[in-house]
Amino acid sequence: MQGQHRVGALVELPQVLRDMGQDAACVLASAGIEPGVLRNPENTLSFTELGKLLQTCVEATGCSHFGLLVGQRSATSCLGLVGRLMRSAPTLGDAIMDLCRNQVRYIRGAVAYLMVRDGTAHWGYTAYIPGIQAVEQIADGALAIGVNMLRELAGVSPDDVLMSRPVPRDASAYHRCFGVTPRFLAEQHALMFSASLLARPVRGADGELRRIHERSVADYWAVQTPSVADQVVRILRARVVFADATLESVASDLLVQPRTLNRRLQAEGTSFRDLLNRARFDAARTLLAGTGMAVTDLALTLGYADTSAFTHAFRRWAGVAPSQWRKELEAA
Repeated sequence: MQGQHRVGALVELPQVLRDMGQDAACVLASAGIEPGVLRNPENTLSFTELGKLLQTCVEATGCSHFGLLVGQRSATSCLGLVGRLMRSAPTLGDAIMDLCRNQVRYIRGAVAYLMVRDGTAHWGYTAYIPGIQAVEQIADGALAIGVNMLRELAGVSPDDVLMSRPVPRDASAYHRCFGVTPRFLAEQHALMFSASLLARPVRGADGELRRIHERSVADYWAVQTPSVADQVVRILRARVVFADATLESVASDLLVQPRTLNRRLQAEGTSFRDLLNRARFDAARTLLAGTGMAVTDLALTLGYADTSAFTHAFRRWAGVAPSQWRKELEAA
């Protein structure tokens, strides 16, 4: 599975390269990308191509936060039709949910999510395609776009930023972008702010224009609805880091009864348990590779009763214990 990612904000990537003294055409060619692909935000890349492109850019520029530089040049405008829908939303929460609900239409392999816990909103992003390069660059860019959207739509900034990536040598670029220094080595990539801000009105919201955009979104993607299994995977990938990945909670998100969800998954040749195990394994690999979380903490984060249960499950998936998997990855 290579997934699919809309070009969107990547139209800015060649200019970032040029600003850093690089020949953009040469860098793109070495990544196997035709320059014309990045001129149209509606074009798509596979996640494999996207990861290779960003890794090539990091190596060419020596900049370990290259994805952040690309993302911070964009906001809702990079999302095309969905961005226009967000700008017409009555509240910030509605605008964020516009993105979370519709991102699946043009991006397969990553999920934007909004979770509220104890009065704090977590607006997060995670890619779940295993083995892609530069996943931290992809997430850096997504959060940079997200913070620009918060400021554009409602004039607010995050109180805290979580990043599931190694601590950079110099965190000053992240502080300039977010207004705070992120907490690196975290269990997720997310912007955190008071849930009360979700009710803040969007600047310039227009109810009539919103109705037009809602019809346009429905018409544009009328024949591209993802499978039930795809929808469940996206929901699970967000929920597993909150230890809230139950059949009942996912069915509630999809507005169906648990029995109905089970029946639909069976019709597609899978089950909720299989998809949950896959989501946990994907999340475990991401956290093992991108953070220094202890295996004990990681097991708790993913909802396991104890470390031994997680280790047993991971060994069944990967053939080795999680600690050994991390050592082999570091040695590669």
